[in-house]
Amino acid sequence: MLHAKDKPDSQRHKEQRTTDNGQLTTDNLLVSIRAKLLLVFILLGIVPMLLLSVGYYRSGARAVEQLLRADVADRAAHVTSELNAQLAEREADLSELARQPALLAYLHAQPTAATLTAGNLANAEDASAALGSLLRTRPGDFAAITLVGADRRPRARVEPPGAGNNVVVVPAELLPASVPLDERVWATNEARLLRSPIIRGPFGAGLRYTVPLFPSAAHDALPVGAIVADLKLDALFNQLEAAPAVADDARGRARAEPQRITVVLDHDGQLVYHTNRALKYQAATSALPGFAAIARAMTTGAHGAESFTANDGQRWLTAYQPVAGLDLSVAVAGNETAAAAGLQLFGTAGLVLTVLSALAVCIVMTVVVARTTRRINRVAEAAAEIAAGNLEQRINVQSTDETRLLADSFNLMSDRLREHIAREAESKQFQSFLRLSAMLTHDLKNSITGLSMLVNNMERHLDRAEFRADAISSLRAATDKLRALVARLNEPARTLSGEYRQAIRPTDLVPLIKRVFAATAEPAAAIHQLETHLPDTLVAPVDAERIERVVENLILNALEALGARSGRLTVAAGALDEWHVFISVRDTGAGMTEEFIRTRLFRPFATTKERGIGLGLYTCREIVTAHGGRLEVESELRAGTCFRAVLPSTPVTERNQTSALRSQQPTDAKTIRSVDQAPQ
Repeated sequence: MLHAKDKPDSQRHKEQRTTDNGQLTTDNLLVSIRAKLLLVFILLGIVPMLLLSVGYYRSGARAVEQLLRADVADRAAHVTSELNAQLAEREADLSELARQPALLAYLHAQPTAATLTAGNLANAEDASAALGSLLRTRPGDFAAITLVGADRRPRARVEPPGAGNNVVVVPAELLPASVPLDERVWATNEARLLRSPIIRGPFGAGLRYTVPLFPSAAHDALPVGAIVADLKLDALFNQLEAAPAVADDARGRARAEPQRITVVLDHDGQLVYHTNRALKYQAATSALPGFAAIARAMTTGAHGAESFTANDGQRWLTAYQPVAGLDLSVAVAGNETAAAAGLQLFGTAGLVLTVLSALAVCIVMTVVVARTTRRINRVAEAAAEIAAGNLEQRINVQSTDETRLLADSFNLMSDRLREHIAREAESKQFQSFLRLSAMLTHDLKNSITGLSMLVNNMERHLDRAEFRADAISSLRAATDKLRALVARLNEPARTLSGEYRQAIRPTDLVPLIKRVFAATAEPAAAIHQLETHLPDTLVAPVDAERIERVVENLILNALEALGARSGRLTVAAGALDEWHVFISVRDTGAGMTEEFIRTRLFRPFATTKERGIGLGLYTCREIVTAHGGRLEVESELRAGTCFRAVLPSTPVTERNQTSALRSQQPTDAKTIRSVDQAPQ
């Protein structure tokens, strides 16, 4: 076998060419892939963008019209909505002014020239101050505000403030005999503003409002006076023009606002407002000849968008629409000629920038995407291993971009998942222990409370034989209950697994209630008034032990609510209807608020007692619900609380069978009477 140095030159040259050809093939493959990516990017990215740019450039005029049409339409809608909003604010101010007590006090004082007194003068000053406060709040909006009495005569009038922001109060002797107003105000019993059509006065175009004044808030009588306010429309339009909206183009970049003019016409075609103040209060057809066709359409209440040519040759695109509730129409015009020149320049610059940006992005994306794809593939493969259950899998990425953060997140997730699985069994055991401890502690607290009350009564009644017999019976019952608690504590697993299993059987609830009442409530008879309203028998299918716990909890809670202050505790039971019975416990304690009942009363581990654990009422509700019943509560602050446990009086299966049999009975009146009158 020949070594390389021993091979002939021809053979060495042949192998070198083979190696070079292999490397060339690999390079050609990489170049081919990059060429394909570049070709796809050019075909799917650059070419459509170029075509789109050329299309925008060639259809510049149409694009200008569409953009400007949207701009002026939005501005017209903005002016209309803002005008309505401004009117609504002023109307709200007038409604608030009508509720000022000073105005009614002045009208009730009857300040005529013959009965002017010091008190009436004070009322007049108060009324003028109330009227002037609105002029100070809205300076320049109102031409005047007049207070008119029920006799149609003006009583007070204020005009806009002059120097020093002091409103002008017109003396009573200078007031005219009458003021123009809406005569409907004297026949209405509704607190609503009456708005006149467009008026023209020394202050220009405006609206006259007539606001009724009622002697009481009920508005069940006719007005005792009215407020007449002249609102200047010029002031509102000036405020709208002072803060024009700035629109954004389709790409979200704020652009300079085009030149605009705003025109407002009334139903007669008169210019109520124009951006050029010199044209106001003229006929639109004579003041703006090129605008005549649009003005005629506006006077008919139409809306739309049209173009017109001004005297200087500039072309304006105008959007117009009527103002709801007013005999006005608003038009906003944008300079179409100026906007077209700017858009064409923008289109040319955008075309050049698109080409340059596309070339740069093409180069950068090819490199970045290739590297990022390889790293993401490694992360995806490792993540699939973790998803398959291999929590020991580690993802190692050397880069410093987002893939490194993604890999670290997966590694941290797998570490925490391992820790979580390791602690899950321990956490379940601990939660079971806490639940058992809380339930047993609550039952133990109730038993200790009963024993404490029994011991306290022994000191006073031990010499009575009947008390000693009852005490021995109560001690025996308490001992049995404590023994049952210890048995449950010795077998925690069995206790938890059977916590909500019930031994339901027909049970007479009356002896059960009497037994619990004697053990818990009767020891407190020396302090509180105790009452029971029980039938002779009351049978229901229940778990007697669980229902006894419910009654015990409700009575103990009632005694705690009564506290050391003497009160009344009432325990009642009976049939609620054909299918349900009830057990109620009522006290005359402090009571509870509706918010406390709704948000905290039945929440587990939520209590207001210093030594409670918050499971009593929660456990009661769970037991009653498990029996197919419900636990109701009625409470009133400083009046007391009543809890009522409603339980089924018959099993659900028997109830369904009875309902089915009744549905098969004849429905004529004779048959129903015979069934109802049959002996029980």
